[in-house]
Amino acid sequence: MKRIVPRILWLAATLSALLIASALLPTFITSPANPPDARAVFLMDHGTHSSLAIETAEGELLRYSYGDFRYYATRDTSLAAGAAALLWPTKATLGRGELSGPASEISLRSQLVVVVASIYSLEVAGEKADQLIAKLDAIYLEGANELVEVPEYGLIFAPHPIDYFLTSNSSTMIGAWLRELGVEVFGWALVSSWSLGTA
Repeated sequence: MKRIVPRILWLAATLSALLIASALLPTFITSPANPPDARAVFLMDHGTHSSLAIETAEGELLRYSYGDFRYYATRDTSLAAGAAALLWPTKATLGRGELSGPASEISLRSQLVVVVASIYSLEVAGEKADQLIAKLDAIYLEGANELVEVPEYGLIFAPHPIDYFLTSNSSTMIGAWLRELGVEVFGWALVSSWSLGTA
């Protein structure tokens, strides 16, 4: 027992330091230069988490989000649920929503039902956009028997195979998705704190 307490205190101090550093140092994102068949991508900062909207080949928008299943899909926003999601791996969820075009910030804002602190507009190669959409939709369809619709978020949630944790949260997952799209991502992305660079 005596050994456990110092370890918990050390872990708490380390996590606090990482969160403070991430908050003070935003994650920088830069679109690839002159992507072929350019497709719009919008990174949305909702204050405590992030989501991503990707333009389809037809000019529509698909919005994706990642988070703790209990916290987001079942809307259990209690302190216990939040603490559990940060302190140890928990069941994760993929949120998916369909939005109408055109692929513009004005159109996006008019359709979102959640608070948006900032929207960052990016351009990526159409092939990269299609690949990520196919990957995320495959995860979504895999969990088709366990879908949970949450109108308050404008999303339908499905199980995600990668457990949620402090170092695998909505922001870090968005960072990983952006890298798959060919976006340059510089920073830890532990919290929803972003800064847009230029190619």
